[in-house]
Amino acid sequence: MNNKALLVGINDYPLPGNDLRGCINDIVDMRNFIASKNKIYDIENIRSITDGRATKKGILHQLDWLIDGATAGDQILFHYSGHGAQQATRHPAIEKDGLDEIICPYDFNDTSATAISDKEFAQHFAKIPQGVHFVWISDSCHAQDLSRKPEPIDPAEREHLYEVRYRHIKGGQPVVNFNRTAIIPKPSSLQGVLLSGCASHQLSADAYINNRFNGAFTHYLINNLSHYGHNTPLQTIIQYVNIDLAKNGFDQNPQIEGALSQ
Repeated sequence: MNNKALLVGINDYPLPGNDLRGCINDIVDMRNFIASKNKIYDIENIRSITDGRATKKGILHQLDWLIDGATAGDQILFHYSGHGAQQATRHPAIEKDGLDEIICPYDFNDTSATAISDKEFAQHFAKIPQGVHFVWISDSCHAQDLSRKPEPIDPAEREHLYEVRYRHIKGGQPVVNFNRTAIIPKPSSLQGVLLSGCASHQLSADAYINNRFNGAFTHYLINNLSHYGHNTPLQTIIQYVNIDLAKNGFDQNPQIEGALSQ
């Protein structure tokens, strides 16, 4: 089998005031988990890119590596921890809310040219062959809708387009939970499964847990995968993650979307 994993974490954004603190810890923890605990991925088939290497070009190039050579029965994993946002769409005829869901690479500068949109992800992931087990984890703003399929709409029903809504991170006390997530539902087209950090109307925390920073979602996801084992259905794992987040005071409800969640 040709199992592969691509892990992307961005803490250090060039745009002033937008740095995060737990994203690189997220992917370090995920790398350790998938390499040493569930043993599905060989270490040479796990790639991690962070900060300045995680440009739009760099992420898309590594996504090509992730998908290349995959055949039925293989498992591939894409984990992203960093900022996400919504931007006014260039395709208003198929976006009722007038927005594209995006992730924000290192070189993001509030333009669509430097974002990776839901539609660009759809183009890349459409190349995944049938029978490949694909898991996408996004601990980021607007994560749930990244896998959603736009649909043609009646122009009379089209809502006005919104300006970019980008989650700016403020400085302050080190125990502050910094915002990463939120969205509006559309039907999923993903051939695989997306695990997103919260429900469409919520935020996802960049949190200080056990004396270090992590995405709260990633932290409790790995905890539950470690405790219950990779043979436990992902639907059940996400239920446990929701319970842990609630017990620890985090107001977010991770979601599972896509073909494997049925």
